[in-house]
Amino acid sequence: MPEDVALVALGGYGRGVLAPGSDLDLLILHHGSSTPDVAALAEHLLYPLWDAGLRVGHAVRTPDACVEIASERLDATTAMLDGRVLAGFRSSWDDVRSALLELVRGDPRAFAERLAADREARRDRFGSVSSLLEPELKEGVGGLRDVHALGWLQTAIGPPLEDAGILRESERRSVEAAEEFLTRVRGALHLETGRGSDRLLAELQPSIAPAMGFADEPGLPAVDGLMRSVFEQARQVEHVSASVFDRFLHGFPPPAPLDPTAEGILRAFAAVARDGDVMPAASLDAVAAVRIDGDLPWNEPVRAAFLELLRCGPPAVHGLETLDRVGLLERYVPAWGPVRCRPQRDPYHRASVDVHLLDSLAGVGRLLDDPGDDPTVALAVHEVPDVDALRLGALLHDIGKTGEGHHVEVGTRVAGETLDHMGVSGPTAELARFLVAEHLLLSDTATRRDLDDERLIVGVADRVGDPGRLAALYLLTMADAEATGPLAWTPWRATLIRELVAKVRHVLQRDDVGWGTAERLTARAEEIRASLAGEDPDAVERFLLRMPRGYVLTVPIDRVPVHHRLLAPAVGRHEVRTHAAEGSRAGAYDLVVVAADRPGLLSMIAGALSLAGLSILTAQVFTTDDGVAVDLFEIEGAFEPEVGEERWREFRTTLRKAIEGRLSLDHRVREKRRYYPAPHADVPVRVEVDNEASDFFTVIEVGAPDRLGLLFDITRTLAELQLDVHLAKVATFGGRVVDAFYVRDDLGRRVDDLERVRELEDALRGRLAP
Repeated sequence: MPEDVALVALGGYGRGVLAPGSDLDLLILHHGSSTPDVAALAEHLLYPLWDAGLRVGHAVRTPDACVEIASERLDATTAMLDGRVLAGFRSSWDDVRSALLELVRGDPRAFAERLAADREARRDRFGSVSSLLEPELKEGVGGLRDVHALGWLQTAIGPPLEDAGILRESERRSVEAAEEFLTRVRGALHLETGRGSDRLLAELQPSIAPAMGFADEPGLPAVDGLMRSVFEQARQVEHVSASVFDRFLHGFPPPAPLDPTAEGILRAFAAVARDGDVMPAASLDAVAAVRIDGDLPWNEPVRAAFLELLRCGPPAVHGLETLDRVGLLERYVPAWGPVRCRPQRDPYHRASVDVHLLDSLAGVGRLLDDPGDDPTVALAVHEVPDVDALRLGALLHDIGKTGEGHHVEVGTRVAGETLDHMGVSGPTAELARFLVAEHLLLSDTATRRDLDDERLIVGVADRVGDPGRLAALYLLTMADAEATGPLAWTPWRATLIRELVAKVRHVLQRDDVGWGTAERLTARAEEIRASLAGEDPDAVERFLLRMPRGYVLTVPIDRVPVHHRLLAPAVGRHEVRTHAAEGSRAGAYDLVVVAADRPGLLSMIAGALSLAGLSILTAQVFTTDDGVAVDLFEIEGAFEPEVGEERWREFRTTLRKAIEGRLSLDHRVREKRRYYPAPHADVPVRVEVDNEASDFFTVIEVGAPDRLGLLFDITRTLAELQLDVHLAKVATFGGRVVDAFYVRDDLGRRVDDLERVRELEDALRGRLAP
């Protein structure tokens, strides 16, 4: 090495805490006097490391450049604060470190503010390790980066954080334990994947759990035990980090007077939440120090204080989270313990059960405070008879997710016991119990059943009972779906649920579903005429007469002109007409397929889409009265988000060949499937045949792990059994698909023969088996 050059380890390598897949971050520090020698050194050093398969991050800088970049970039500052000389001219690095310390210690408050701002930026980008079902262990809030930030803050302050009075000894011990655990999980993750990924994906958790020593327990599988521990440890880090930065940045104001009783604690949090604020660290320390012996009493003052806190809307959630962290929330609500830090094993929830419940409560609060411009939501807010019951229902709706039986049935019982424990009674308790028992009714019905079936609408109205309960259930459904994640509240789902609510409300108000349907048909027909104002009036009337009632009632008006143009000329027997446009959400496309209807057409379309690398998110199928299929799909690229004309052309060509009998879709799909990963093993195949949901059709509901050509396999099986699909509702939630099909046999009858039902179920399960 040249005499004035130092080789310095940065970041985790500098701290001496590399994980198996970590980068080696190196700095070649030089004074610029021997550039060719430095370049040769870098080449001789880095190429062997790269050839050995190591991931190396490197920089070549002068001391002045180090200080300059540290003043501009926080990540460069923190990486160099952890620097450690490996070889070479040590005094050169000592000078750089002195300059760095002068930089951060000259204004430690500004440095702390940069660290706090970075923490919030990481929250927006990576989320929270303490709640996300697939957490980012390093960069997520509550992860290892937050632990490192405490060390960087101490470096900026000088003396230990404990000596500065901003870190408690118990907090230090809890962070050290959390760091040790999260570091081991990260190491196990790197060893399992063979690379430096820090996101703990769901499919990796079952193999990492036993490697970490977790075993199945009653009601808690090993994999859930692993994630519960991850959440618990990350919450400690998140809580301590927030408290330390709050104490340092905002000083030590004397805590507000605190009544250390069950009622007083709740009222203290409610007072802060009413102002839209969070409780300062000093007051939290006082709450954490409270010791209440025995059971917390639920009397009228405590109950009133708890409801007062819930009425504060989204700010109340921070208070409940804090009560949870100091161990008091479970004292108030014993049923909280089994769902605390409990992961959810489905592909559309993104957070643990307890965080989802708190997010739903916050969502209900936002809707009540500001219903927005949607008149359906505004009307629901006006019609809710008891907002306290709605808030309690939101807080408890998934309280049955304890690993013991179906969560709705368990939750209804547990919610009832919890409300009794609180002393909540009368109409408030009745409505809250109803919301827990029926919180899936609107979403499941809207996405899996035919909303033009009048008998179905009347049945939902009977279960709901009155407009006030419908309004509360609608708001809870919205908040629940939005808290679940983006896959659960798409524009398509929102539209279907809004339509169902409108129809059920009409039944409850008028008790005349038939009149309401006729009225809506008339109104929608006028809207369609208006959208086709420039077309031949006679052609428009013929179009309206051709289209089925379900099409007229449900298809967005802005799409009708395209459909009208596709249908205007007569459709040939082997002709395929399509139109694709950008969809209502990013990365999705709306696709229309028009072709002469025939047995198995939906299966052919699904197979051709799979072969073109296109995934079906939702589907609606319609048939005109003269036998032309108008099938509507929401599509996304299976591998690349942007779908060009070449792939649409490939889809049309493949579909046309399949219709003409010149191509075996079954063979092609099976061949292509061999090159793609197997579906999620933890999503079971479920087939249910329902002859009670409709007077005229058999409803087949299929739940299965998503895979290439899944809809093709299902619809091909139905076609082989000579079943005609009248309506298909296809919904994809990450790695899980839930499809519903309204079918009749070749004579136009329901499939109600028990032997044929068993044959249908066996055929679908056999076709969808891994």
